[in-house]
Amino acid sequence: MGALGSLVLIGAMLLFLVLGIAAVTWAARRRWRQSLRAALAAGLLVAVYAVSLLGVSATAPARSLANGEWKCFDDWCVSVTSAVRTGDTVQVVLAVQNQGHREQAPDTPRAWLLHHGRRDEVIVPGLASRLPGGSSRHLPPIGLTAPEAELPRFLVTEGGFPSVLVIGDDNSPFHPQPSWQLK
Repeated sequence: MGALGSLVLIGAMLLFLVLGIAAVTWAARRRWRQSLRAALAAGLLVAVYAVSLLGVSATAPARSLANGEWKCFDDWCVSVTSAVRTGDTVQVVLAVQNQGHREQAPDTPRAWLLHHGRRDEVIVPGLASRLPGGSSRHLPPIGLTAPEAELPRFLVTEGGFPSVLVIGDDNSPFHPQPSWQLK
């Protein structure tokens, strides 16, 4: 849904811009009825887009990722390759992959430990580093304190604005984000 959702967002933004310019232009010419219609159409467009964005997010199924399963954000992917528990400590190893043809870095990647309804940010060295096209790399292991009774999960996100506005994007409001169970 990523590419289609991005195209829908771009189309909606362009249509909103055209309607806004039309409303202002007609208002400057004192053509109040046309200006009001254009402004109402722009408002209706925003309302329909917002309802669609929230509706798709709220009805999207939650997904759990298995160790070794890749979570991709366009060409950049991440995976929990192993999670080894010793008591209340979990040693997590991540791998990153660039499926593109040129060197790139991810767009503001962040990692989170999810437990007891909390979302604690985890610092992962090398997560935001550049990666040559068509290559992958294992990151240094990270140790997390996560009691097994809490059913902890590990989440990696990537991207900021405008991905929160893309219909069907993992970053959109209320959209369940795929994560790995730390057993």
